[in-house]
Amino acid sequence: MRTMPRKLCFRSHSSMTRLALGLCALVLLLGGCAAGTKTAAVRQYALEYPSPAFGKLERVPGSIRVEPLSIARTFSTASMVYRSRPFVYGDDAYNRWKIKPSVMISDLLLRDMKSAGLFGGVFSGSDSESGDYALDGVIEELYEQEERDGGKAVLSLNVTLLNRSRQNTGGRLIFQKNYRSVQAMETCDAESMARAMSKAMEALSREIILDTYQAMKGNRDTGTKASSPRCLSAR
Repeated sequence: MRTMPRKLCFRSHSSMTRLALGLCALVLLLGGCAAGTKTAAVRQYALEYPSPAFGKLERVPGSIRVEPLSIARTFSTASMVYRSRPFVYGDDAYNRWKIKPSVMISDLLLRDMKSAGLFGGVFSGSDSESGDYALDGVIEELYEQEERDGGKAVLSLNVTLLNRSRQNTGGRLIFQKNYRSVQAMETCDAESMARAMSKAMEALSREIILDTYQAMKGNRDTGTKASSPRCLSAR
């Protein structure tokens, strides 16, 4: 996925060439030989996919406020993050997200919930309307898993739905769930990473919206139990 500047190796038996190489090395050490180096282009990417459609499901009357998602510090960077092996992570300096991942994913989830047409109202965290329910969460994983048989895009979110009309803290919690999707990359490059991560976000967005819709429609008190993690891995 990473695109590093290509390093050129020159060889010559000429004393003049050896002298020139020595002078160039000296200049590089002192401050750099601008004429002999090129800066690699930095490419920017964004997630793209159509908002999920839900057929003719009946709209629920309640409104919901979608709060901005936070993100684990390990992945709180515009650079694409890759994991080469257990405990080893790196940042791709030449391939970056167009905007911060937490902002990008929050915007997409808000867009999808509005487009779904399943709720009486959908508001953002900056809107003055509070909403009957509040959806909040954290992005726990967002990286490329490097493997011998190809890369995979990994995305996981922990999402919480609260009933804002209930004053009791225990009664406010409707659900708290983990959502995780692993999507295979077509090739080992940044564009394939963005495409696979888009598929992962599309899958998670659909599941989150459906779970939120069912919880609001049923208007059931689920207590404080947290569901087991969902795994939406695609092979």
